[in-house]
Amino acid sequence: MEIIVKAISDAREWQDAQPSPPLQDIPQAPNLLLPNRQTFTPPQGTLLCLVDGAWDAVSRNCGTGGIFSGEGSSAYPNPISDSRRLVSSALMAECLAIRSAVMYAALLNIKSLMILSDSQSLVKLLKERGSVPALFGILFDIYHFSSLFDVISFSYVPRSSNVMADSVAKSALSLLNLTSSNGE
Repeated sequence: MEIIVKAISDAREWQDAQPSPPLQDIPQAPNLLLPNRQTFTPPQGTLLCLVDGAWDAVSRNCGTGGIFSGEGSSAYPNPISDSRRLVSSALMAECLAIRSAVMYAALLNIKSLMILSDSQSLVKLLKERGSVPALFGILFDIYHFSSLFDVISFSYVPRSSNVMADSVAKSALSLLNLTSSNGE
């Protein structure tokens, strides 16, 4: 826990030293129970969304999932999920999951959102407002909808902390693969 607190402190210090970042990082503090039994408290008024994508390399199908928690999450008790055919990579599946969560929260007029993903490379890309050709359109949508929030952040969580969103994504993928194998 001491290492985590030090890392958060260093990250805040680094973030404060950066010139006017387009997306604000929201620090994590103790008290919200996550699936791995670690505790964090989101800043007051912040809705959390754990997201994940599941991808099948054989069928090239993917499922996405999102679980809302934190302040005000009782208004959004159901997970969000989707499935898609012909997705090129696991990274694209993760990106589609984040886009779904950001768009859904924006449409609900949420003002403060923290997206938690177990895709460290994608979280880094989003924090840097970077782009890669294969994800250009999806990233464009994420950045566009992100501008509708007063505060939005993207944070990495270990896979062990993301089991609920992973389960939703895998269920969506399984359902799509089942209907695909039945000829529908």
